[in-house]
Amino acid sequence: MDSLRSRTVEELQALQEDAEEIERLALESQEVQELQLEREMALAANRSLAEQNLKFQAPLESGRSDLSSKYEELQKLAERCKEQKAKLEKFSAALHPQTLLELLQVESQKIEEESE
Repeated sequence: MDSLRSRTVEELQALQEDAEEIERLALESQEVQELQLEREMALAANRSLAEQNLKFQAPLESGRSDLSSKYEELQKLAERCKEQKAKLEKFSAALHPQTLLELLQVESQKIEEESE
C-alpha cells in the first residue's frame, strides 16, 4: 500500500476507474503474497495428511472387519453360555437337597409298597 501513498490525487482518481490496475496492485501487495504463501503451505500440509491417512485405510478396514467377526463370535459364545447356564440351573435345581430328599422318599415309598 506504500505505492498508493506516493501517488497524487489525480493518479488515485484515475486508478479508481482502472480495475485491472487495482487488481494487479492488490495481487502484488505484501499481505496478499503472504496469504497466498500460507494458503499454499496449508494445501501442501493437507495433501500430506491426506496421503498419510490413505496409508492407514487398508489396516483400518482390515481391523474393522476383524472386529466385526470377533463381535459376531462373541455374540454366539454369549448365547451358548446362556444356554449352558440354563441347563446348569435346571440340573442344579434337580440336585437340590430338598428335591433329592423328596425323590428318595417317593422311591422309598414305592419300594415299601412293592415289598408288602
